[in-house]
Amino acid sequence: MIPVVIGAVAVLLVTVLLVLLAGANPIAAAAGLIHGAFGDTYSAGETLAGAAPLALVALGVAPALRAGVFPVGSEGQLTIGAVVATAALVAIGKAPAYLLLPVGFVAGAIGGAAWAFLPAFLRARFRVNEILSTLLMNYLAAHLTTWLLRTHMSTAEPVATPRSAHLAATAMIPKLLPGTRLHWGIVLVPAAALLLAYWVRSVRGLGYDVFASRPLLAARIGVVEARAVMGTMLLAGAAAGIAGWVQVAGLEGTLYPSVAGGLGFTGVLVALLGGLAPLGIVTAAFVLAALATGSSGLPMETGIPASIAIVLQGILLLGAGLLFALRRRRTRETARRADLPPAVPAGEVPP
Repeated sequence: MIPVVIGAVAVLLVTVLLVLLAGANPIAAAAGLIHGAFGDTYSAGETLAGAAPLALVALGVAPALRAGVFPVGSEGQLTIGAVVATAALVAIGKAPAYLLLPVGFVAGAIGGAAWAFLPAFLRARFRVNEILSTLLMNYLAAHLTTWLLRTHMSTAEPVATPRSAHLAATAMIPKLLPGTRLHWGIVLVPAAALLLAYWVRSVRGLGYDVFASRPLLAARIGVVEARAVMGTMLLAGAAAGIAGWVQVAGLEGTLYPSVAGGLGFTGVLVALLGGLAPLGIVTAAFVLAALATGSSGLPMETGIPASIAIVLQGILLLGAGLLFALRRRRTRETARRADLPPAVPAGEVPP
């Protein structure tokens, strides 16, 4: 708890210093951020709509991080989930919403999980580093998506930027708040948070927590390493794929090469910023989304550039990464000490 408080105070002090160096009043800057994020109905809707994919990615990857597995492939998995969902919905064409919405959800989950399968298998079977393999898969996903949007999935309309055909109106997630882009996909966030809260308190969830620091002890209580790695990584991929479907069917209505837009990478860090806990993750996603949408209010209130909000996001995420590294190091050190044999008094023969 103490490191978290120290980290929060340090981030606050650095933020105030940056605002002062930019020649603005920190209180005015905070007022500008709040106004930009919640000053009107549209801004509030944008904040919530931006928080949804971040929270979905973060809630999906949290079990893997809690189990000591560190996949960073959510960017590519979100992209491929969006590709598969878009391809399925465009192929079906016009159909009732009660058919297209479940198809998009399932197709996105399958696409994301399928893209996570190879690095998960390599990690479980051959102990290939999951950070390296998932990063490489991100690049493959980006290039594959661009190629598909220039060839098989390209729209028939003359456009400057490669994109797919528009989804049917019934394939779009209905709007929740009129006059905004906030859609009913936001309800997936509390549902996923409740599922994670249940999993954390389940026998398997507790076993995976043990596996992160003491794999030998976890094996004695029935946790199979290959199952833990494969299961959590595939779950993270499915959640990212669903977030990809939400981005296409909830906001854009068509697939662009930049559909991920850094959401996958940021989502992993949101999970760390939220302490791998459901409520913390949802709160962290909401805060980062508010910083992104609220940055538009900074120039009007203070005259400082909106990019300072992006710098603040980076500081928050850097702090989260450092706190996670510290927590992981302490956990491993505690586990190492617990696994040491008891000291043998001088002059005695160890058993």
